[in-house]
Order: sequence, then C-alpha cells, then structure tokens
Amino acid sequence: MKRIVVVCAALVLASCSARPESGGQEVASLSTPAGTSASAAPEEKRPRERLDMTPEDRDALLAPYLRCLTDHGVDKRVDPPPPQEVIDRANKACEPKRPLPAWELDATNPEATDFVHRVVQCLRQKGVRYVEVYREPDSEMVGLSYGGPNNDQESITLGLQHTKECQIEVSKK
Repeated sequence: MKRIVVVCAALVLASCSARPESGGQEVASLSTPAGTSASAAPEEKRPRERLDMTPEDRDALLAPYLRCLTDHGVDKRVDPPPPQEVIDRANKACEPKRPLPAWELDATNPEATDFVHRVVQCLRQKGVRYVEVYREPDSEMVGLSYGGPNNDQESITLGLQHTKECQIEVSKK
C-alpha cells in the first residue's frame, strides 16, 4: 500500500499563492514557537528555510545550491543523470549551500516532534482524518504523513491544503 509522505515542506510551500509585499528579497519572519528562544537554533552557515516562505522565497534560497550542483556537473533537468560519483562529489561540495529545514521542523531541534504533533492536532480540527508525525531515519526534518493505510484521498487533499496554515498558527502559540 502506498502512502503519501511529506517530509519536505516544499510541496506545501509550492501550493501557497501568497506574494511578498516588497519587491526585494526581504520577508517577515515568524516569532519562535512558545518554549523556544531565538538562540535555541544553533549557529549555522547553511541557509535555513522558514515556515512563512513563499514559493518565490524558497526558490531564491535554493538557487545558490542548485547553481552549485550544476557547476559541479549535476543538472536535474538533464537525462540521463550523471554517474553516481559525480553526484556524490557535487553533493559534498555543495552541502554548505543546501538549505536546512525550518527550525520548527528540524530534527536537531528537541521541540520539533512536539511542534509537528501540535500541527497534526490542528489538521485534525480542520477535518484531516489520517495524518501522523513522520520521520525518516537519518532525515534532517520531522514531517507529516497523510492518507493512512488506505491512502485516503480526502485526508491527503485537506492535509496539503491546510498544513502551512496550521504550521504558522501553531508557531504563534
């Protein structure tokens, strides 16, 4: 049985139609979730996604990483893909440019699982019957799994529709 698993916020962010208010690259940030402080996030050199990012914001954040991969011989638009050793070298070289997940979803954040549990509760209040916390072993983020054992289409649709809204709502509490 297949289940739809969203480990990356990209699917949810891609469905967002909000536009940044200013023409520049600046965007407002969310306050940190209750119980954490801004200093709770480790100092990092890699860029970090935010829950309130628009698809355009995410594309801008991801652009240096994708450009680095291309410069190292990996272009995801080209078929067939390059040999695995080329991909491995490019991934290693470009790692410092690969965006980290939003701190609220980062597996290194000790409060991430609790945050995602609260998002699940919010989604259930919005009618999503089959949704659960999901974490792939060795994944950098805690995510959601929609649809349950029977791949319930209504849960998948509603879950994708309301996830970003619930993430932002929960982050403000």
